[in-house]
Amino acid sequence: MKLREDLADLPPYAAGKLKPGAIKLASNENPWGPSPLAIEAVKAHLDRSHIYPDGGAQALKSAIAEHWSLLETQITVGNGSDEVLSLIAGAYIRPGDNALIANHTFSEYQFSVRLFGGTLKKVPLTDYTFDLEAFSKAVDEKTRIVFLCNPNNPTGTYFSHEALERFLEKLSPEILVVLDEAYAHYADAPDFPRSKDLLARFANLVVLRTFSKVYGLAALRVGYAVSSSAIARDLSVVRQPFNVGSLSQAAAQAALGDEAFLTKSLETNRTERDRLTREFGRSLRVLPSQANFLAVHVKTDSAAVFQALAEAGVTIRPLASFGMPDWVRITVGTPEQNDFLLKAWNQLGLS
Repeated sequence: MKLREDLADLPPYAAGKLKPGAIKLASNENPWGPSPLAIEAVKAHLDRSHIYPDGGAQALKSAIAEHWSLLETQITVGNGSDEVLSLIAGAYIRPGDNALIANHTFSEYQFSVRLFGGTLKKVPLTDYTFDLEAFSKAVDEKTRIVFLCNPNNPTGTYFSHEALERFLEKLSPEILVVLDEAYAHYADAPDFPRSKDLLARFANLVVLRTFSKVYGLAALRVGYAVSSSAIARDLSVVRQPFNVGSLSQAAAQAALGDEAFLTKSLETNRTERDRLTREFGRSLRVLPSQANFLAVHVKTDSAAVFQALAEAGVTIRPLASFGMPDWVRITVGTPEQNDFLLKAWNQLGLS
């Protein structure tokens, strides 16, 4: 048995290693943990773990639809956004099709497209920010999907509502635009895209959200897509039944309504993000972030910085795998975690 030849150059996913007891600021998780309401919801559903989950996640879909003031038929729930990306590629990518992605962005777009026989066209960022004009020029007759991450992972930068609207107006309606808003909750720029407004105008737009970040449910794997009802139906054709467990569905539905936890998470992130930006920015370049992490230019091998900090008890993300070998990505932690990070950083002379 041999692996498909077109996948031979794809490396298997390598999980990061965490030193026991280390502070983890590597994966953009919510440092405050899960929503308390989500924890209670999981406890309440544990005694029904012998029953298969709702295969359509109807209660959760209904809650998401109400949250967006849209129809349930416009919602697709998946086992994390990773699965939703695979559903999109599985539904629409044909061998020979290509998809556009940025040269420094989330790797799952590439994986999903390659898995279903498509190819990638990488569009360079301009000063580490999406250049939607360049994306427009990169489209060709074989382009099937455009993947846009806003705010972008790993840079934290963003593009505006006006820029996105212009891009969508120019693009053929036969090309799908996947707008990954995993970190959109954290964005506070006044011109950040109003994706719901754009969904009403552009039938080829799909917006992705996740419960792994601000809602603190990364281990439970729940993500979703908001789209036209027609696209949602297409995704249901390639979706496995029972793809999201009962505990995950219950936790996500509870977290969606936990406004107090959401407010605390966003307010502390904003304060601490600004503090870390100031501190690192005294001697290093820090990209302006609309997310819950910072990209910092360390001007040396990021793997060495990662190793030094890991030995000191804090884990961050070196960005060589994103094509940025002298940058690191640092999750915004709690005030105490950030104090520890800054102390270790200064003691190691990394500034």
